[in-house]
Amino acid sequence: MIHLLILFWIYGCREPKPDPVREFIPGTYIRFSQHEFGTEYDTLVISLQNNSANEYKIIRKWKYERVLDGQPIEPEYKRVITAAIYSIENNFLRETETGDIYSFDTKEKLLFNGPLKYKKL
Repeated sequence: MIHLLILFWIYGCREPKPDPVREFIPGTYIRFSQHEFGTEYDTLVISLQNNSANEYKIIRKWKYERVLDGQPIEPEYKRVITAAIYSIENNFLRETETGDIYSFDTKEKLLFNGPLKYKKL
């Protein structure tokens, strides 16, 4: 009986199995696109906000250099700060305001938000 108690105690004290996706998430991700209407630069900076709540802070910095009638016009800038909760079961982040889903490919160092693909720096 004592052996079982010791075994349960040892098992309970061990560290939980690390989550490779969760460890991968914090960092800076970039996306660039260029087409006939302009050039888009998009950056996401993700940091752990609250470890016990699996909450992350996301800062999105976006710049769009629009082209009108073949001429560049004043660039448009956007900066948005939001939060997301990490789903341990599904290995993705869900943005708390919009419900957007961020999924990850740790081998290729990619983040996906729907059809958008970001590369981790």
